[in-house]
Amino acid sequence: MRGMIVLVLVMSLAGASGLAARSEEAIFPEFLAGTLGGYVGAFLGANTLSWALSSGATGWDALSRAILGAYVGFAAGAVVGSALGVIGTAALLGVEGNVGLCLLGAAAGTGGIFIFGFSLQIPEAVLPVGPAIAAVCATAGFNVRAHSRQPTTEAP
Repeated sequence: MRGMIVLVLVMSLAGASGLAARSEEAIFPEFLAGTLGGYVGAFLGANTLSWALSSGATGWDALSRAILGAYVGFAAGAVVGSALGVIGTAALLGVEGNVGLCLLGAAAGTGGIFIFGFSLQIPEAVLPVGPAIAAVCATAGFNVRAHSRQPTTEAP
């Protein structure tokens, strides 16, 4: 079973550069990978930073540090995870885009949804949709002036 999974991954990586002929065709896979990366990054960031900030503290101090670490780690993980998902998928599909705007878009999307949630006093509403909004904004930022890599052909 493990050998079959490795074979499928190798075949998909080897043939992935031919999947997207144009940069417009890569937008949906970039968004899906960015969303998945955003959720994974948010989970890892929230758990890691919550643990790191609350270790050694006791009582209410430990609880407040854990909550602060969870929110900050969630936001940072969603930004990094969604941007890496978009950039990685685009690289596999042979699309070159704007990496800086991808990171900026992910940060703006995450920050915007956090501001929205906290301004309405429902910060728990941010958690289910935060990484998806980050992925939307990261995908939009990456695809500003994006183009497909053209294979180089040498004259015989």
